[in-house]
Parts: sequence; structure tokens; C-alpha cells
Amino acid sequence: MKHLKLEDSQQLFFRTMFQSDDECPPGLEEVSTAILEKCNGLPLAIVSIGRMLAQRENKIPADWQKVCRRLGPELETNPTLEAMGRIFTLSYNDLPYNLKACFLYLCAFPEDYEIKRGPLIRRWAAEGFIAAMRGLSLEQIGQNYFDEFISRSLVTPGVISDTGEVKSCKIHDIMLEVITSKSVQENFMSFLGSSEDNTTAGHDKIRRLSIHPGGTRENKGFTSQYLTHTRSLTIIGSTQKPAAITFSGLTLLRVLDLEGCLWLSNQDLKDICKLSLLSYLSLRSTSISEVPNAVGKLKQLVTLDVRGTSVAEFPRGITKLQNLKHLMTGSYQYYTRTRSVKHLLTGVKLPHGLRNMCALQRISTIDINKSFRSMDELGGLSQLTRLDVVSHEEDEDTSSWGPFVESLKKMSSSLRYLSFQRLRSPPVPLNFLVDLTSPPLFLQSLHLCGRPGTLPRWFSLLSDLASVSIRETCFGAELIKVLGKLPNLLSFKIYASGIESTETRLCFGKDRFPRLKQLVLDNPSNFSEEISFCGGATNLERLTLSIVRVPSRGISGIENLLKLKEVEFFGSIVQSLVNKVMAVAREHKNHPRVTLEGQSTEDQPTEAQPMEDQSTEAQPTEDQLRPEAA
Repeated sequence: MKHLKLEDSQQLFFRTMFQSDDECPPGLEEVSTAILEKCNGLPLAIVSIGRMLAQRENKIPADWQKVCRRLGPELETNPTLEAMGRIFTLSYNDLPYNLKACFLYLCAFPEDYEIKRGPLIRRWAAEGFIAAMRGLSLEQIGQNYFDEFISRSLVTPGVISDTGEVKSCKIHDIMLEVITSKSVQENFMSFLGSSEDNTTAGHDKIRRLSIHPGGTRENKGFTSQYLTHTRSLTIIGSTQKPAAITFSGLTLLRVLDLEGCLWLSNQDLKDICKLSLLSYLSLRSTSISEVPNAVGKLKQLVTLDVRGTSVAEFPRGITKLQNLKHLMTGSYQYYTRTRSVKHLLTGVKLPHGLRNMCALQRISTIDINKSFRSMDELGGLSQLTRLDVVSHEEDEDTSSWGPFVESLKKMSSSLRYLSFQRLRSPPVPLNFLVDLTSPPLFLQSLHLCGRPGTLPRWFSLLSDLASVSIRETCFGAELIKVLGKLPNLLSFKIYASGIESTETRLCFGKDRFPRLKQLVLDNPSNFSEEISFCGGATNLERLTLSIVRVPSRGISGIENLLKLKEVEFFGSIVQSLVNKVMAVAREHKNHPRVTLEGQSTEDQPTEAQPMEDQSTEAQPTEDQLRPEAA
């Protein structure tokens, strides 16, 4: 890419700093020009420095002059990767002290790795990097740290959640080189992997070790004696156990992340349960099938993640973990690149004695039928903010769920996220929701799969609700009317005939869904006449569709969605509908991106075809699907 001209550099710099292409506060014009001359038209340098300066409260010439001098003369004559390293070093040095350790921690992950926000923040907390603040949890403070890195352009946003939050990020390869070098110099992090990543030599006391793909091969001279002082161990997606790793000998370990390590065995887990100082344990997407009763010995454990494994139940010993805050289980199937569409597959059995785990803030996902004895104890968990419950039973009589309903009433003031799914076909009633006398009115996310006979009245009171998904749920057109009035709803998903109604038109009318940013329609076959956007959902940015049977009058009004950025098609795709949407997108002022993640079908099929998981996009290339290229 050619270097930017000075005029374009100024537009980018001022837009980054002041949200304006050409306005600069008086007194800063001269120093701005000097900074841009040293950036020499490099967009990444311009944005990085702009974001750094934007964080400063006092925008005065003297302060900016210091930054300009610190850039040095090198950029004027050597606009290379080395010069970019100087820019990133400056950005790192400008970070507040309490954020530097958190940022250095990102070098634990290899180049181009998608770093998930939630696990990262929980690891920061386990390492002791997050300073406590009155009135905020460690997770909330960690979220602020993560957002700071995004706002400074130190990391690149990845997956965006239903409510617009950044769920993952990647770090620029040059910045990764900078912080990796600093980490090695300060013995902050050591590495095993490819030959250039083997930085354990010379470190007789390894504090934190990250083993990248390829690091499981024999490394001459590296033995278990180097790990006696290790406090954090990360092994990323390896298929072979490192020869030097003996879990029972890592007695000082506080953080252990083994996500994707398919070699992990149940016997390894028995040794891991001897690590009494362990605070964070991720076994996600490993081959383990059983958690031993000895897990109760991990008294300091705060996070236990066994998602994507074959673990079907927990032993009684887990109820001894009185410091455990995050218990994450179950498996999901994802249908789109952006993970906007997913389906829960499994839950686990929890033992009696749940009331002892008074620190729990998150439980996902409980099989309510297998965990019947512990359901009456949920109500005693006063810190619980997130609850995922699943049922596989075919019995339509829900009167036996009394203990769960009573616990749900007691959690009405603490719950912020509730997911309840009846995973049987045909779906059965969820009438207890209608009769709930103390509903969770502070919910921010609600996900339902089942069929309440009528719409619960308290739905209209969910003023904090930001995300809702409805699967196989019979509510009628009244649901659209009620949800459309909620002031803070950002994401709405209707799965597989999620709304049954005598009406044949689905209309997002004027003044409805005022803040909605994401809409998912998965085969809403009841609306056979028309799906239209006629004045409502004016802030919609992403529209995700799986339409097997196109309404007779089609999908209209997309041109009215002035902020639309992307249209996703997934599952079974009717090509004629895709063509019409692409034609509209070409004329749309935003030129929204159109993507396919599924299989094309014949127009107007007589029977709905099952949705299949597609990890890649359909045959047309991404460039071909861009409206401006089509």
C-alpha cells in the first residue's frame, strides 16, 4: 500500500483524535503536522499515535511535543517494520502501569490467534493483575482494561456479541514482537514452540510458560526442573503431551489452560487435582470424559471450564469449591462465521450440595431433569447472575419442577442472563413462566425454547433486556408488539417457526425496535405472505437469514435500514432471494456486505430442509459477494 499524502494523513489523524476529518483545536496544528511528517504516511502509525493521544485528558501543545520528540528521527528516513516497532513501543510505554502487565500477557498467544475476552479477563484475575476497585467486580474492571486496549487500537476487534460488545481480539504481529521481546527480557513469559519461539534458555526460574503448536516436540536441555516455580502454564491446541510436563510437580501453578489438548486423559486430571493453589482451570475442547471427586481439593479454584468435552456429570466433591465463581459446561453447535446463530446440544448433572458453592456467579449448562435434587438449592446462590438450564424430558407435566421454580423466584433480583431450553420435538409447554409471581425483571439476556401457552405479562417490564432469542415458541404476533417497545433491545432471534400466528405478515413497523442492531430469522415459515421493514428497526446493522420458503411478496424494506452493514445467509439458501438482496445492497448507500454460509436450494422448495453446520462460506468468493463487485 502506498503511503498516505499529508492531506489524507491529516484526515485520518483528526478523525481518530477528534471524530472530525479537518478540525483541530487551536494551538495543535503545528505539532500535529510535525507528528504526521514523522509518521510518513503509515496508516497504522497514524492511528496508533492518534488513539494514544486521544486517551490524554489534557490536549496541550507541550504534551504533544514530548510525544513527537520521543518518536525520534528514524521515522523520517526509515518507514519500515523496525520503525513501526518504535511506534508500538511508544504506545506500550504510554499505558498506565496497572495495564502493562495485562497487555504483556497477550504474548502468551501465537500470531493470528483469536483471543477470547472472557477467558482472558478471568486469567488476568487469577494472575492477580487486576487491582480491586470499590463497587466493581474484578471482571468488570478487566472489561474496562480490555476496552482500553480496543480504544487505543493496540488490538484488533474480532467477534462482536449480540449486544455489540467485542468478544475476542487479535494482536498485530509487530506489536506481538514488541511485547514478546519485553516479556523475555523481564522474564515475564517464556515460550516453547518453533525454534524462534524457544525462549526458555537462560531462565532458571520460569514464571509463566506458553507452549505454542510445535512445542510438544522434544526440546533438548529443557526438563521439568525448569518448571518448579511456574505459576501459569498455557498449552495451545497440541496433539502430543510435552515430555517435560508432569502435572503433579507443578505445585505453585495458579493458571492452567489446556484448551484443545486432545491428548489430555482422565488420569492427567487426577494429577491436576493435586494442585492446591490452582485458581483457573480450562479443559475446554479436550478429550476428558470424567471429573474425579478429588476436584474438591482445589479450594482456591475460581474458574472451571469443561465446555466441549464429554463430561456428563460432576461428582459430589465439586460442592466443596466455595470460591468457585464460573462453572462452564455443555456444548454448542455454531452455524455462522460470526457465531450469531448457535444451538445448545448438551447439559450436565450437578450433585446435591449446591448451596455450599455460595460464590457461584455463573452456571452453564444444567440438565434440570438429571439435577432435580439440587434445583431447590439454586435459590440460595445470591451471587448468581447467569443461569443456563436445559431439559431433555418428553413429559409435558412441569408441575414436578416446583423446586426449580421456587429457586427462580428467589433469584429474581440477581439474575441478568437466563436460558431455558426444552430440547425435545415437538416442544412442550413452559407454563410456569406465565405463573411466575416473582419474575427476574433485571434480565439483560433471555433465551427460550419451549411453548408457554400465553405471553407472560412480565415480558413488557424487561426494560434492561438487550438480547432475546425465541426457539419453537408459540407467542403470536403479540410478542412482536411487546418486544418492539422495549427501549434497550439490541438483538432479536427467531428460530424455526419461533412465532406462530394467524397473521401471514411480519412487519417491523414505525417506532418499533428503536435500538435493534441484530436480527436473526431462521425459517419463520408462518409468515408466508411478507416480511417487511416499514419504518422500524432503524438502527439495524446485521440481518441474518435462513429462508427455505420465501414469502409470496418477498422480503421488503431492506433499503429503509440505513445503518445496515451486513446480510448473512446460512443453512438452506434460496438463490433467488440472495440475488434480490444483493441487488438491493448494490443500491444501498452503505453497500452492506452479503455472505453465504450454507447450501443453495431450489427456489420455493416444497419441504423445509434441515440446517447443516457449515464452517466455511458457500462457493462464491467473498469478493464476488460484495455488492460493489457483483
